[in-house]
Order: sequence, then structure tokens, then C-alpha cells
Amino acid sequence: MKFHIDTVKDLGTFIEIEAIDEDGTIGEDELLNQCEFYLELFGIYQNNLISVSYSDLILEKKKQSVANNV
Repeated sequence: MKFHIDTVKDLGTFIEIEAIDEDGTIGEDELLNQCEFYLELFGIYQNNLISVSYSDLILEKKKQSVANNV
């Protein structure tokens, strides 16, 4: 497992939980179990997960800002 903690200007702080199966012996189900364990341990809920990049989030935030100023 690897953990990445990123602070992105104008977005906030994010944690990435990276499950690694370097030699292909762990399997997808066990990797998912490991991720779910750490999500629960850190108190991260499904509604907190994002599936897009930081740049996508920044673009969306800019679009919302423009729409609010119209």
C-alpha cells in the first residue's frame, strides 16, 4: 500500500490510497478489501471519493464560478 496526501490550491487536501500487486499474486478482491479497510480506518466515506483528476476539479470549479457571476 502507498498513501499520497496532496494539498491542491483552491481545492483542499486529498488522500490517495494506492493498492499495489507487484507480482500479480494478491488479486483484485484482496486489493479492494485492503482499500476498504483503510477507507474505514481513516473515516473516508463513499460520498467523499472522487473519480476525476485535480485538473478536472479545478475546471469544474472555474465553470461554476463563471456561472455564478453571470
